[in-house]
Amino acid sequence: MKPTLLLIDDDEAFMKDFSLLREQEFQCLQAKNPSIGKQIMQEKSPDLILLDLMLGDGVHGLDVIKELQRIDNTIPIVIFTDFASVDTAVEAIKCGAVDYLSKTASIKELRLVVEKALRQRLATEQRQTLENEIEKPFDELVGESQAIKSVKEKIHLFAMTENNVLIVGESGVGKELVARQIHRLGARKGKPFVAVNCPAIPKELVESELFGHERGSFTGAIQRRIGKFELSTDGTIFLDEIADLALDAQVKLLRVLQEKEFNRVGGTQTIRTQARVIAATNSKLEALVERKHFRQDLFYRLNVLPIEVPPLRDRKEDIPLLFNHIMTFTAKELKTPVLSLDPDAFDIVQAYHWPGNVRELQNVVARLLITRRDEKNVTKEDISSIIGLNERSNAYSGSIPETWKQMDVLRTEMMNKAGREVEKKFIEDVLQRFDGNVTKSAEHIGINRNNLHKLIRKCGIITRR
Repeated sequence: MKPTLLLIDDDEAFMKDFSLLREQEFQCLQAKNPSIGKQIMQEKSPDLILLDLMLGDGVHGLDVIKELQRIDNTIPIVIFTDFASVDTAVEAIKCGAVDYLSKTASIKELRLVVEKALRQRLATEQRQTLENEIEKPFDELVGESQAIKSVKEKIHLFAMTENNVLIVGESGVGKELVARQIHRLGARKGKPFVAVNCPAIPKELVESELFGHERGSFTGAIQRRIGKFELSTDGTIFLDEIADLALDAQVKLLRVLQEKEFNRVGGTQTIRTQARVIAATNSKLEALVERKHFRQDLFYRLNVLPIEVPPLRDRKEDIPLLFNHIMTFTAKELKTPVLSLDPDAFDIVQAYHWPGNVRELQNVVARLLITRRDEKNVTKEDISSIIGLNERSNAYSGSIPETWKQMDVLRTEMMNKAGREVEKKFIEDVLQRFDGNVTKSAEHIGINRNNLHKLIRKCGIITRR
């Protein structure tokens, strides 16, 4: 597919000539003033904007750049002018332009500038992905049990290869943490790590989410979207809970794994990818293959390097290390003192079966820090109350699940519910300490005031101011 260029220039003769001369290379859209340009930009979402430096009525292109960036700061802008000036070029770059080009430039020069700008746009979206994903505080797996040592050995071994990895384990055991460690220890550590939660994607949007779409390819596609595979490029794409992917989406994924290429929805341009695929599941894929719920050929493509992450109940000797690690980290996040457990309280922690695995342990620690903030030691009664409260909040009075998958989905839902209760309790506690002052509360916990307002509404908390 030809890149789409938007020309904003009051010289209509130049725009017409330019479009005729370059129609073999690019699709050109024309706007004789910034107002029309902004409208086309919103409607068409071009790949690149070529903006005249000196527009009519004394309008300067450098002033227009900021207006365009407020609409969409991912679209690169190149200043186009008759006047070659190093000073103006530097000023244009400072204002946000990606390059500076003479109107008399050759097709070779123009092509190089366009290719550079398009690469920069993709790099910008990848950088945003990196900021949102890989900067999260993920540590190494904690534990010294033989079970977790075996997982660590496989992580280091698999990080040295480029093959696909399949991570299997119950909800809450840390499958994404394993995937991130493989990425961070390998040759791709400086590249994007893109996580995809397969169950969270509506069935009708799976292809768009994974491979992107062109503007107008379906109802609601108001602008081009870059998919997860294109964002990951030569990095790593993590497909969490791959078993929940619909069969038709499995077919498309299989093609990408086989051919290393794909098309955006509604697009004709073939896009190559070298992304490494790491998939995870809490289901037995072999059983799903037998029941025709998962493609056998896709299973074999994914199951090149398998890792099984053990549940917490199978490595209880790791619980003391894990508990102390989570306690230290969570206390720092919540800005509360670290609590110590009495020996008999720790006996309860050690003996508990932890059906929600490490995620449930994190919830319990957070509850302790929030509800026992002013205490130094946690007693047996304290921990019994916390775990008991957790179990009651997760109680289920409906019908008993018929399959392991249904049970696992239900357990995840109940753990999420418990996590939301912890979040609500935490926010209520902070607001109470600052007499309902949202601004001071937000500053204390280190988040944006608007984000705290969203959390307050989400949790249904009523504030006095």
